[in-house]
Amino acid sequence: MVHLKKLLFILFPNLRLVQVAVKSTKSSMRFPAKLATAAVCVLAFDVLVLFVGVPKLIKSQIKKMVNLKPGVELRDMFITVPFPLNFNVYIFSVLNPEEVQSGAKPRLKEIGPFCYEEWKTKINVQDFEGDDTVAYDPVDTFFKATGPKCVNGDTEVTVPHPMILGLVNTVLRQKPGALTLANKAIKSIWSDPTSMFITVKARELLFDGIIINCGVSDFAGKAICTNLRAEPSLKAINEEELAFSLLGPKNATPGKRIRAFRGIQDFHHVGKIVTFDGKSQMEVWNSSKCDAIIGTDGTIFPPLGKKEEAIWSFAPDICRSLPAVFEKKTKYDQIPVGSFTASLGDASKNPDEKCFCTNPDTCLKKGLMDLYKCTKIPLYASLPHFYDSDASYVNGVRGLKPVAEKHEIRILFETMTGSPLHARKRLQFSMPLEPNAKVDLFHNFTTTVFPLFWIEEGVDLNKTYTKPIKNLFMVKKAVGAIKVIFLIGSLAALGAAGYLYYTTDNSIIRTTIQKVRPDENGSANNINTILNGNQLEGRLNESFDHKY
Repeated sequence: MVHLKKLLFILFPNLRLVQVAVKSTKSSMRFPAKLATAAVCVLAFDVLVLFVGVPKLIKSQIKKMVNLKPGVELRDMFITVPFPLNFNVYIFSVLNPEEVQSGAKPRLKEIGPFCYEEWKTKINVQDFEGDDTVAYDPVDTFFKATGPKCVNGDTEVTVPHPMILGLVNTVLRQKPGALTLANKAIKSIWSDPTSMFITVKARELLFDGIIINCGVSDFAGKAICTNLRAEPSLKAINEEELAFSLLGPKNATPGKRIRAFRGIQDFHHVGKIVTFDGKSQMEVWNSSKCDAIIGTDGTIFPPLGKKEEAIWSFAPDICRSLPAVFEKKTKYDQIPVGSFTASLGDASKNPDEKCFCTNPDTCLKKGLMDLYKCTKIPLYASLPHFYDSDASYVNGVRGLKPVAEKHEIRILFETMTGSPLHARKRLQFSMPLEPNAKVDLFHNFTTTVFPLFWIEEGVDLNKTYTKPIKNLFMVKKAVGAIKVIFLIGSLAALGAAGYLYYTTDNSIIRTTIQKVRPDENGSANNINTILNGNQLEGRLNESFDHKY
């Protein structure tokens, strides 16, 4: 090499030599390949495990947990709900009973809540492996509860006598020609009353019972009392006395038998009712659409449902399946949930609800449902204070103030696990009031729908029951963040690998020797090493320049 340099400078005495250091590109080409391989591996893991595998694993675990197989934790909670529901009752007390008796519009004052704990359990449980169902008798038991807002049960309220008003309305529907007999029976059993209104303690009206004297000897009184004794909702105190209460007959009394899917074979059907009272559909409304039994009993719901799909439940008290429809997204204890609401619809305008009318030609207006075919009692169901009902009902009395937050049906539902985290089921019960010339107490009444009371059945799951759901969402959130980071990182790495691959030199190095010509400044030219047309910087070998 030294001899070559000497020869060059002998031949070209004015030559300046630029010495260029060229690095090998072999090792630099290996790095993009390694980076690309690693990125593809991370991307495959991200897609197969985090995007596909983990969601499937979560769903499979939910499917295993949400069924009614004996021994599964949910089965025990289904048979005996491990916490009480809040059961509150509000009574409309009449402030002007004498005036109403003379034809004035009722002026009402809501008194309550009268608070109770409602414990739900199921008895006589029987499994059927063949069709994957379980049969049971539901039982609701009520206990007095206390709280800062609860009203004492000894508080007195003034209300229309439910038995007198109910008796007249029942006879009017079943056998109008017997109204004269009913009028005589009222005078006999209730000792010739001058008012249809009574003042009683709230606990007597709700659970303890109001005494009915059936120790009468006249024909009319005995005839009515014979029918009353056959009523299962009335309690016999002794041979002469019966007791009537609004909610007493329901307390600790087994309901009609229900048979529902266990969800072992198909989790989508868990809890859905197959038969009620031995029938696959009701025989109340004379219409297959209205007699259809849809949904669960309200204590369990299928998991992994669509977020905006209606939640169906069957309410035996009103002989109707009701859908709760999605309204908006919200959160409960930091858990994403859907907010659902329900209503009784408008049978007077909706053709699909016409079959709920007692008489299709004279349907009740929006928001009211006649329960006579269901309960054999002339009761109307609505939302409290006639919320979401025709304005004529609200204006038919004084003192009502319908407010959505207080009077609507509301459910905060987590669809992935099928869990209602917060729920408020509210219903008001009223009776029709109208004048009747054949009944002395009814001569002067103004026609209206008279609100009697309303109930609120509520639940708010505490942290003991929301923690597992919250943990599940934390896992989902963490996995979601990781999979996005992995996706972005792997795609960025693939991009970087491609960039390095196409910008790394893999061409032949070519050295060009130029003849030296002084430039305008007298400076000599250099030998340049050109790579693909790009000049590389070299290190000037000044030793030869100074030496020669």
